[in-house]
Amino acid sequence: MAPHTRTHVRNTGCREQTEDAIDVPTNTIENYVAGTSNEEQKQKRGPTYMCSIWGYHATQHGGERLVVNFNKYGQPIGKNKSLFVEFLGTIARNGKYAPIDIRSWDQMPKSLKKNMLEVVQEKFEITRGSDVWVLQSIGKKWRNWKADVKSRYYDPNMPTELQLCNVPKRILKDQWKNLLSYWNSEESKCISERNKKSRSKKSLMHITGKRSFGQVREDQEKSIGHSPTRVEMFERCYTKEGIANNSEACEALEKMKEIRSQTPETEDVGRDDIFSKVLGNDKTGRVRMYGFGVTPYVAWGEIPNRSSAYRLIEGYKEAFEKMEKQVQEQGEVIAKMKLDMQSTQQATNSTPLRATQYSQNGDVQSFNDSSHIQVGTKVAVKSVLDSTKIVAIGYVRSMDPTHMVGNYPLGPNWCSVHINIPVNWEEHLIRPYSTLTTIGHAIGTDVAWPQALVSPLFKKTLADSNAPVQEKALDALIAFLKAADANEGRHAKEVCDAVVAKCLTAAQDCGKSPIGIFIVGRVGGGRGFFG
Repeated sequence: MAPHTRTHVRNTGCREQTEDAIDVPTNTIENYVAGTSNEEQKQKRGPTYMCSIWGYHATQHGGERLVVNFNKYGQPIGKNKSLFVEFLGTIARNGKYAPIDIRSWDQMPKSLKKNMLEVVQEKFEITRGSDVWVLQSIGKKWRNWKADVKSRYYDPNMPTELQLCNVPKRILKDQWKNLLSYWNSEESKCISERNKKSRSKKSLMHITGKRSFGQVREDQEKSIGHSPTRVEMFERCYTKEGIANNSEACEALEKMKEIRSQTPETEDVGRDDIFSKVLGNDKTGRVRMYGFGVTPYVAWGEIPNRSSAYRLIEGYKEAFEKMEKQVQEQGEVIAKMKLDMQSTQQATNSTPLRATQYSQNGDVQSFNDSSHIQVGTKVAVKSVLDSTKIVAIGYVRSMDPTHMVGNYPLGPNWCSVHINIPVNWEEHLIRPYSTLTTIGHAIGTDVAWPQALVSPLFKKTLADSNAPVQEKALDALIAFLKAADANEGRHAKEVCDAVVAKCLTAAQDCGKSPIGIFIVGRVGGGRGFFG
């Protein structure tokens, strides 16, 4: 007989493609199945090809891959879950990536599995350790695809030569030949009979459709406010509006509810929960009602299997790498701080600071300020950029090199100064710590400052009878600032300036010439309280 032409039309999801026509002898499989023809077959949606994902390149989208979220059980959930899982199915059905003629998934070469992972990671951003779940999912879809091909295209009663002429469109010719050879073997026939008997014993069919148990569990947890038990998951996945889809599911659910009414909620957990009492124990390494890939270790914290241990190790590696990166960044910051401190110290040592004191005859005298300070001394804190400018007023808290300020010891030639009055609010601290970066931030706290940049406010001499008056004026000023309301800072500043000016000129009103002159300057704004 003359051969006839069959044309396959498929919908790829992005456009309709017509495959090349194939010449098939008329005495094909249709001749062996009575009453069937291409025209009589029900028109369906067609296979899933995921053209949009195969054509997706991160470089065309700003370098961003499609992000896939995973729950605590290592299962994909969320927005891109369906795209992700369906794309894995297209890899499993692609003979170039996953040859269908390999006997079992365990015998799939590691190089091919590595290629599959690279394709997935090129288009999707997945968490570390999830590659185990990815390969397991592809393996399951690969086995289902092989079973589907066998049920659709293989006929044990048809001659092999005839079936070789009817190669399925999505199967490579060489792989189809190897499949037929294996399926015709006695080994394959025995395995097939055993699997058919096992499959016939399955009576419970869930009604969740494409939604995985992992996604259903996630939705249930959000709905009821806690992680659902296996009984609650069974009721959600095998009943619709409280009605079971078959008698076996109905009977099992009734038994579970009966036991649950007599059992405290705290006992309905773990391997020996109500679900297992009704439907029996799980197989080794499996946990029903949790979805694909969940092991007893993940669900109940038992001894992990190989895949769970790998995912656990990868999680630890990721956490360690993050910590290592943080330590490296902190090390760079500390190194920079040390370099800045050394530069500051060198600049301080190379620039001698001199304070000025006027004697009774008007001569100018110089003295080393740091030799006159001690713990409790009221001091003027000077700028590191310009040692002639005062940036704050306070008192020395400690000069011990081992004293800690901001988790760091003072070190030699440094002192701890308690800031009472800021003069230049924006002056940067030499050693910032915590949230303190400027003098304005450090009001009422201790800062580390070089002793060479700290000088006593009042240099007492035998002829200087004005110093006690000045100290009392400063004490009054600090006390006033402590009591001043922040909202009336401007009024407080004006009053303080007047108090200081009055005290500093009091000696002249009494007919005495001031020995030491101290200019407070403007105490900017009187913000807040000082301690």
